[in-house]
Amino acid sequence: MKAGCVILVLFALCIVEKVNCGNILVWHTDGSHFINMKPVLDTLIDRGHRVTILFQNASMFIDPKEHAQYNYHLFNVSIPMSEVVEFFDNFVHFSLYELDHLSYVRIYWRLHDLMKKDVALGLKICDGILRSDALMDKLKQAKYDLLFTDPIYPCSELVAEVLNIPFVYSLRFSVANTMERLCGQLPAPPSYVPGTMVKLTDQMSFSERLINFVFYLVKDALYHSVWRQYDQYYSEILGKSHD
Repeated sequence: MKAGCVILVLFALCIVEKVNCGNILVWHTDGSHFINMKPVLDTLIDRGHRVTILFQNASMFIDPKEHAQYNYHLFNVSIPMSEVVEFFDNFVHFSLYELDHLSYVRIYWRLHDLMKKDVALGLKICDGILRSDALMDKLKQAKYDLLFTDPIYPCSELVAEVLNIPFVYSLRFSVANTMERLCGQLPAPPSYVPGTMVKLTDQMSFSERLINFVFYLVKDALYHSVWRQYDQYYSEILGKSHD
């Protein structure tokens, strides 16, 4: 009987697929987004995965030394902390105190200004990783299996492409669902799905559906006009035309 059990155990070990723990690279967004990612990261560590986080030096809320359970790479960005704080304060003030009191035209122009500033900051953050030969060499040598990232700032998928690894988003959110619709092919017919920040619900009158439709078109135009800078940036990093 004992011999038979041993044989069965050995046979099961031979046919069961081997499971290895992964080597996971994480690029987070500062503030509450990291708080949302943290339970996932802690669970991955509990299950034996190796987690390494990319921390930037211009972080308002997070000190990598306070997260000893993670491996990390600290990268430098050419952004003074005062500039980061100013943009954060302006965006929060707009979202909490201005949005409900502005017309759609004024919301458009306010978002246009904020997005231009956001793109400028985002490109500097991208430079901190992708234009650092020393850091990129370290990331390539580490042979990561996956990039787990928050897409509020761009270039995470570009890092994954350069490292030749898959990536997983922790969140998907953009004004008027623009990136979800244009990049992720999210089905969002404007007659039924109100765009983010349009101040409408899924119960819309005919006039509200028209407003939502125009809101989608305007934000698509804003997206293409402001975010076009990333097309050139991606082409420079990849050394080819990027669609």
